[in-house]
Amino acid sequence: MLHSLRILLATLVIAMAAAAAWPQGTPDFSGIWKQDNARCQPQRKGDVTLHIEYRNPALTVETTMANNSANPRHAIQKYTTDGKVSVSTGADGDEFHTSVVWKGSSLNFSIEEHEDGRILRSKETWTLIDDGAALERVREPLDKGAKQILIYIREQPLRSAHPAATGSSREMVQGAAQSGAKLSPIPALAGKTNRATQ
Repeated sequence: MLHSLRILLATLVIAMAAAAAWPQGTPDFSGIWKQDNARCQPQRKGDVTLHIEYRNPALTVETTMANNSANPRHAIQKYTTDGKVSVSTGADGDEFHTSVVWKGSSLNFSIEEHEDGRILRSKETWTLIDDGAALERVREPLDKGAKQILIYIREQPLRSAHPAATGSSREMVQGAAQSGAKLSPIPALAGKTNRATQ
């Protein structure tokens, strides 16, 4: 009886820690996404793929761009969704200073691109649409330039969902109690104005 109670308490602690680590009500952008050129506004050309990994608060965006070239461009940006400014280098060598925060179910990016002695400011909003099958990126330059809408289609399903998103603590506790298991602690786009967060 005492052993079972310990299992229940340990499972409850793990479930509560998992729930605290994952923002409630926020979507997971993790996955592989391919740009849908026909749905972008304005329409795009080339082959752009995003590999996104989100583990609160760390957000990693790996971008591969192939424009009929034998040598596709490649860049990796690392952000945190707690508003802290991160510095990264785009595929063309420009430096980006970016802060990211949640606003409802969307990610809001504030971006400064340092290019040839100039600072280009813009903002982006990322939102899942089509029941999570597509990613919409709305990009708005703050200094000059036109608004852009980029659409990506999910090519791979989400990774195994976080415990906090897939089941309640009670369900986890009941499962552990029934099994009697022992628990262990949870141990850049083409064009100068199109690469802000890639």
